[in-house]
Amino acid sequence: MSVCLDSAGRLNMALVSEFLGQLTLSYGGEEEPTFPTVVPVLDFDPNKDAARIETAIKTKGVDEQTIIDILTRRSNEQRRQIAFEYERLAKKDLITALKAALSGSLEALMLGLMKSTAQYDASELKASMKGLGTDEETLIEIVCSRNNEELLEIKRVYKEMFKKELEKDIAGDTSGDFAKLLLALFQTKRDEPSNVVDYEKIDEDARCLYEAGVKRKGTDVGIWISIMAKRSVPHLQKVFERYKSYSPYDMKESIRKEVKGDLEKSFLTLVECFENRQLYFANRLSEAMKSKGAKEKVVTRIIVSRCEVDLMKIRTEFKRQHKRSLYQTIAEHTKGDYQKALLSLCGGDD
Repeated sequence: MSVCLDSAGRLNMALVSEFLGQLTLSYGGEEEPTFPTVVPVLDFDPNKDAARIETAIKTKGVDEQTIIDILTRRSNEQRRQIAFEYERLAKKDLITALKAALSGSLEALMLGLMKSTAQYDASELKASMKGLGTDEETLIEIVCSRNNEELLEIKRVYKEMFKKELEKDIAGDTSGDFAKLLLALFQTKRDEPSNVVDYEKIDEDARCLYEAGVKRKGTDVGIWISIMAKRSVPHLQKVFERYKSYSPYDMKESIRKEVKGDLEKSFLTLVECFENRQLYFANRLSEAMKSKGAKEKVVTRIIVSRCEVDLMKIRTEFKRQHKRSLYQTIAEHTKGDYQKALLSLCGGDD
């Protein structure tokens, strides 16, 4: 600790605190940092915002621009306060008023913004299991890309909103190994990152993945599920690296060879998110805007669910991977007020 003493031999507290800060930083278990594009506005006046929205809704033909300007540039907590003030002022519920005033993709986007991130994820999961047939793509995207903390919060909120256990609904709507994998993820038994690298365990897991799949005829999916649902992300990154010294194929190639359908998509999503979660979302967005139009549901879901979490980083990955900005891509593949709202949430061009 002598480095922390100044010339007179006194303890330099600034250096000490920096030293201690580095100690705690290297230890796992702290919350992931966020990289939002939507942050709380500073001189916030919920009364004024509520009144402006009410005027915009009452305007002949609806003044969408004002609604977009306000709701896309406030944090979720601030939108909640606006909704509270709106009800006091207009004697009606803001959600109901927005439903009546807006339509189509813009309506879906704005209603999404009125929910917290976990409420939004929960309602998207609920919608993916409604009616005939399950929207597995949505189920996979949400369940396989969220971390322990997010999944726990989604479970809690789902029960609060729908008076049902999320796992029961998933079990009733999916089957086989696909169901087993999703339910294993929802048990949130994933280890927290540790600052101790366990090389033996890394080697053992890599060998187990190989022996349960590529090495044998058929696949012991249970072993794959167990390792991918329980190990910490930094550990798994090292496992997939080590895996290459056992298998002639990397982990993603092995998944494509060994399993098919929803199970294949789920494992691939997991591996992509373990390797780089923001790149996964960037690629999903690019994929959704490949054709002339856009898969608006996918674009809306990712932008709404990540704008207060990591959309800034998703933007960076998007530009790096696809050689053009997310902003330009949205501008090219969407139109009208829906486009304006997305671009505002995107928070700028790169």
